[in-house]
Amino acid sequence: MASIIPSIPSKTRLSQLAQLSAKIFNNVYNPTGERTGNKILRKRLIGSTITGWYPHRIITLRKITDTFPGMKLVNQEEKLRLEEIAKRKKRGKGAPKKGQGKRASLGTKKQK
Repeated sequence: MASIIPSIPSKTRLSQLAQLSAKIFNNVYNPTGERTGNKILRKRLIGSTITGWYPHRIITLRKITDTFPGMKLVNQEEKLRLEEIAKRKKRGKGAPKKGQGKRASLGTKKQK
């Protein structure tokens, strides 16, 4: 009785099959398995979707005050921010002057 042994395809035949399969299924034939970045390049671009999500600023208070300085408009948010900074400085909690912070004082101690 002769036993039935399935024939094993050669390496060249397998590579031809992989190449044909890639062509049929619109994939990239990459026999070495190197990273090509095709997965990312195939994805749909999303930049326009993200920028389209946020509404466009048509006009701002700063543009109006720059265009018409005679109107003397006041930005309430900016005014409150400056008042808060003044209160903090009065209590000694404000930001240090340039060159007066922690890092600047560390450098002077090392030079002794």
